[in-house]
Amino acid sequence: MKKTFLSIVIAVMAIGVGHAQIREGVLAQPTHIVGKRINADGEVTSTSEADFTYNGDGRPQTFTIPDYGIQTFYTFIDEYLNKESTWHNNGHPQLNEELSYTYEEGKVKTISITWSHGYDFPQYWEYNYGEDGRLARKDYMLGFLGFDDFSHHYLYDYGNDGRTKTENLWIGTGPVQEWVLRERTVCQYDEEYRLLTKHFEEYNVEGELTDAGLFSYTYTPGGNLDTEVKQVLSDGQWVNSHIMNYVYGDDGQVLEQQDGSWSAETGEWVIDHRVVFELSEDGSTYTVSFYKKSGEEWVWDVFNNQTILFGPALKNQQRTMRFLMGKVNQFEITLVYTDEPVYMGTSDNSVAQCSIYPNPGSDNAKVAAPVEDAVVRFYNLQGQLMLARPFDFNTEISTESWPSGMYLWEIWHGNNKEAGGKWVKK
Repeated sequence: MKKTFLSIVIAVMAIGVGHAQIREGVLAQPTHIVGKRINADGEVTSTSEADFTYNGDGRPQTFTIPDYGIQTFYTFIDEYLNKESTWHNNGHPQLNEELSYTYEEGKVKTISITWSHGYDFPQYWEYNYGEDGRLARKDYMLGFLGFDDFSHHYLYDYGNDGRTKTENLWIGTGPVQEWVLRERTVCQYDEEYRLLTKHFEEYNVEGELTDAGLFSYTYTPGGNLDTEVKQVLSDGQWVNSHIMNYVYGDDGQVLEQQDGSWSAETGEWVIDHRVVFELSEDGSTYTVSFYKKSGEEWVWDVFNNQTILFGPALKNQQRTMRFLMGKVNQFEITLVYTDEPVYMGTSDNSVAQCSIYPNPGSDNAKVAAPVEDAVVRFYNLQGQLMLARPFDFNTEISTESWPSGMYLWEIWHGNNKEAGGKWVKK
């Protein structure tokens, strides 16, 4: 499974943005973003800007992306606000997009997406949750198809122990919208709710299996992703296909990603691509270099080279990221942050950032995060796992049986640690 440039961009942003934000109970929120396209001579050929607005307790409310035409810029917006969409605006630089959010009991309820400048592509998401607070169903409608009802249903089941998550995607086809199962994904988790396997199946409108993949994951003792192995079906058997290995420094930051494929001839993995991450001593420049195997030597992959510049997400600061693709196409993104960080945890409906409250607390603690499919983990000071629980946007846990004292908490989204800190039980 080769990493595309776009997926690497998302991964790098998760490292550069998400890890820099790991601070206890506080997250600076961006109020403005600027995207620039730069030619080979270093000249800015186009500039795009957007403003973020938030409601009273700091949750995303609306934002507009005007006149950008930069796919990486758009994808970053999607990733930062956890908006699900597959639309990219490479060919329409004059297309505006506005998103509006509604919430119910601290969880995202709806997301409305509207477009302008002659392209009428309204989109609408609706979220529904089960009695346990987990996401049970997502419904999607894409207006330009002519439907006046939902066209996609995502249905979720978590198994008896909560460690098996199944997502079924049903799509309405034909003039009367006959519902057909098109995708099924089954994920298995360990006792700490780290992903162990992911089984993916894709079907055509006749219900025939057209694609399948089985992914397996291992982790370092510190909980970081160590290997990701993909297998594919061949004559009814699962056979090795691709692998990704990760190398970390003493501080837990990723230093290198190694990508390779399985050689049936030798019966071994062959690593043929590497991504090297380097942070400058002063922490101001993050360089991501791509290499590929040429014979017995590693050579610089000119097309994929990129440099990312950023500063920590603190008050009165901004972060700039620049992508250089073969020194021909260059993109620069700058985030401007609020003058003061936005503290959360004072409202029962808080979901704008990762937090545990009240702190100090007693027999119960509330957990909030701005993402679905998150995991919270609590440890005592001896490193013993006290609790691991998946949740969507927020949840409440019982700590009645825990001794009084200090505990360490972490919130993870996928393989990214979004936040961590200390919580005190009185």
